[in-house]
Order: sequence, then structure tokens, then C-alpha cells
Amino acid sequence: MSTYKDALAEYGSENENGKHRLIYSYFGLAIYFSQVLEETFSIMLWTDRIFKKKVKTNKEVNEIINAIENSKKTMGIFINEVKHSYSLSEKLTNDLKNVLKKRNYLVHKYFKIEIQKCYSDLGRKEMLEYFGNFIDETKSIDSELNNYYSKYTEKMGFTKEKTEQLVNEMKEEELNREKNYS
Repeated sequence: MSTYKDALAEYGSENENGKHRLIYSYFGLAIYFSQVLEETFSIMLWTDRIFKKKVKTNKEVNEIINAIENSKKTMGIFINEVKHSYSLSEKLTNDLKNVLKKRNYLVHKYFKIEIQKCYSDLGRKEMLEYFGNFIDETKSIDSELNNYYSKYTEKMGFTKEKTEQLVNEMKEEELNREKNYS
């Protein structure tokens, strides 16, 4: 099922206040998935640089990662760098540029231009459709990009199992932090 269909199902069971909160929730999800995509670009760039430079020490690895993670470069510049480093297909490059335009619209102008849609049922459903389609498109592109760099991450020991282990450790650490805070 698409994210939009899921959102519509939720929307139908909400009262008026819940419908408004749902709009902002899906807006937040759209922004979140655009950040996931940006992080994928970072991972792609640093894995590519680590392998091309054939780094030998953790210090060199950390320097490459820090340089990319602390970069002031925009998502558009990252797209061009990833395109060249990984020889992305023209279709994927165009999809990325399209997602970038939508992401910039969401972040900088969406509510400024589309705010009137909050006042009608039709408008709110259109907003959910825009957010849902953006989320699905972004997730699909992210999945496609993973195919381009997975051979690098596997060589570095980042198997699916290792990634799951790291995520579980991170969750556990946060839960322990919460226990200790109380």
C-alpha cells in the first residue's frame, strides 16, 4: 500500500484536530525521508573516497567521514558528486534532481504557498497525497542508491546483520539513558 493510501485511511478516522495533526505528521515524515536520502549521499561519498584512496588507518577514515559530514555543500552538489563517483544512470540522476526540487519546495515554500489547503477536506487530502508521494519516491530512490554502494559497505563489514546490531545497540543505549534520567 502507498503512503498516501495509508494516510487517507488514518485521515478518515480522525476528528478535525487529528486531521490537522496528521498533515503535520506526514509533512515531518517527508522532511525526515529527505534527510535519510541526504545521509545516503554522505555514505556513498565517504565509502567511495575510502576505497579509492585505499586508506589504511582509522584516523584517515575518520578524516574523510568528518570532511563530508561537516561539509557546507548542498544536496544538489552532493547529487552531482555521487553521479560522477558512481556513474549513476541518467534516469536516476533526473529522479534525484526532481526529488531535490520537491524537497526544496517542501522545506522553503510549501506552507507559504499551499496554506489555504488546510481549510478544506479536499485540500488536506491533496497535501497528504503530495507528502505521501514524495515519501514513496524518496524511499524508492534511496533503495536504488543502496544498490550502488552496498558492495563497499559489505567490504567494510557493514552487513545487514551488523547494521541491525548497531541499531539495536543505539536503541538500548537510549533506553538506558532514559532509565538513568528518571
